[in-house]
Amino acid sequence: MGDYFDKSAAPQQGGPGLVKLAAGSAAGWFLGGKIHAKRTVTKLKKKHAQERAAFVQLYREQVGALQEFNKESARIIQAMESSIIARQNGVPAEIDTVPFFMADTDGSKKISKHEFDKYVREYLMNYPGLKPEDIPRWENFDHDHSGQITFDEYNQQMAKEIRKAQYRAAKG
Repeated sequence: MGDYFDKSAAPQQGGPGLVKLAAGSAAGWFLGGKIHAKRTVTKLKKKHAQERAAFVQLYREQVGALQEFNKESARIIQAMESSIIARQNGVPAEIDTVPFFMADTDGSKKISKHEFDKYVREYLMNYPGLKPEDIPRWENFDHDHSGQITFDEYNQQMAKEIRKAQYRAAKG
């Protein structure tokens, strides 16, 4: 019983078991970190790829909408320019020529039945208080029954429509 409680003996400082434990713990910690980091990187890459795909899709949609807006704006500008030229060529100021050029989507300076119907549909959608009866019909504009409305036919019909409106206003 004497040596066991002998305080003069030098205490043991670890030994080979403690070194193995420390080395094993360090190796486990390092490998665990590597595995965890790899999983995290994989998850983040996947998340980034999904977010990037969503962003690219949104970007394409917005660019498409902007291109459509630019196309429509160019059409409106062309209609306004054509209207100014018409005024310079003697078309009376009370006749609004912009709708003619807005309806002429192919730039042929003539309005086909398809273009007319499309313009009327869009016009009625933009002005919900109007009814189809409020807008002159195709037959009213196509005086020569050629299947297309020329600028002269449009001006003639609009002059008639203005006279009708003035008559109704004067009548009360």
